[in-house]
Amino acid sequence: MTDLNIVLYAEAAMDQVNKMAFALAELQSSLEVYKGLFQDKEDAEVMFLQFHEIGSALKKSLSVNLIIGCAALFTDHDESFGHENMSFGNLYKRYGNKLSIEANSLKGEIDQIVESMKLKTFRNKHVGHFGLEEKLGKKTVAANITTHDLEKLMKQGQRIINLIIRDAHLLPAGHSLAYYTPIPDSRTPKRLLDRLRRA
Repeated sequence: MTDLNIVLYAEAAMDQVNKMAFALAELQSSLEVYKGLFQDKEDAEVMFLQFHEIGSALKKSLSVNLIIGCAALFTDHDESFGHENMSFGNLYKRYGNKLSIEANSLKGEIDQIVESMKLKTFRNKHVGHFGLEEKLGKKTVAANITTHDLEKLMKQGQRIINLIIRDAHLLPAGHSLAYYTPIPDSRTPKRLLDRLRRA
């Protein structure tokens, strides 16, 4: 491989890693909104009592976004129907032989979280597609998808992205990616709910 090809390969790899880190940050922000609006019973009541249809649609939209996004990143293989996916499976296929013991251990933890949640099965049967038997109630998917597990999964995802960057030498030593920043106090879901309470 020529020096130019090595540089182009590294740039392409970083483009994928950047996009994945940004996708995770967007999911973290969606989860922050979901938790702020619906996790506490009193907060959820503000939405559902005053704006029932909007509250229901918003809760469902955020839930579906979180489930589909996390399943795509964490459970999809490197390819679907002959096309590459932007997923951790793709990164593991490319850089698995370069991963440290620490990264492989974290990969195992992530796999356990995903498996215990039944994330892929739930996505496939209830939100990505509508499984007829599941939707008719003839078959159930014993999913255990909690905001706590989603949050843990996303944090571990950010960690493993940076371990892959380090282990595969995609950036100079000491560099890392972190796109997620909490919503500023002036724009938090709690601030929105306070305004709705006063309206």
